[in-house]
Amino acid sequence: MSNDWKTEISSSGEDAVIRGEKLEKVMDMDFSDSIWLLLKGEKPTEEESEIFKAILSGSIDHGVGNPSTVSARTVQSGGNDMNTSVAAGIMALGDSHGGAIEEGMKILQSEKSAEEIVEEYLESGEKIPGLGHKVYSEKDPRTEKILEKADSLGLSGRYVEKMKDIQEAFADEKVRLVMNVDGGIAAVMSDMDWDPELGKGFFIIARTPGLVAHVREEMDRPDFRREDGEYTGEQ
Repeated sequence: MSNDWKTEISSSGEDAVIRGEKLEKVMDMDFSDSIWLLLKGEKPTEEESEIFKAILSGSIDHGVGNPSTVSARTVQSGGNDMNTSVAAGIMALGDSHGGAIEEGMKILQSEKSAEEIVEEYLESGEKIPGLGHKVYSEKDPRTEKILEKADSLGLSGRYVEKMKDIQEAFADEKVRLVMNVDGGIAAVMSDMDWDPELGKGFFIIARTPGLVAHVREEMDRPDFRREDGEYTGEQ
């Protein structure tokens, strides 16, 4: 096995750099700006910096009942370490929880029209990424905030409009569903020319601090938390 790793991302040592910027200068940047630099290879504009900060902050945590938080706290209650418990939470992120950003970006950046996208998903019976939410029925306040900010910053473009068109097309064909935060993020990040393959990464980065906080709180609770369950089989 070769140890000859090569990367254009960063270097280590006394002259360490991140995407060509000296580490000392990166340390003076806002954390969200350094994340942008690391992932995209360039510094954000003032407008991009502001919306990216809102996107990360808006996804930092969302209560105790979602799959990733429940998973992280459950694993911690079994007597595991911080890294194991947080990793369990991250592993619980999937297509129905945080993972819809990637798929949403893919369909938005495709050549298919909103109507074609809705038709395909209706025929397959699958959920359209970015639409619907377990808690919000009328509007997702996180999505509203992100879209309003993107519009005020001049960052709202054809992909935001396409996401709205998908929402309207689905309402015409079946039922009106709220555009969730995944849909809002997918649209705005697409308008800022990001690759869909980073979709899940955005959510992982944003949600990890929340998982750390929940795991730390769980450390002060009794070990081995057992939830009530109901046997529904035959006697």
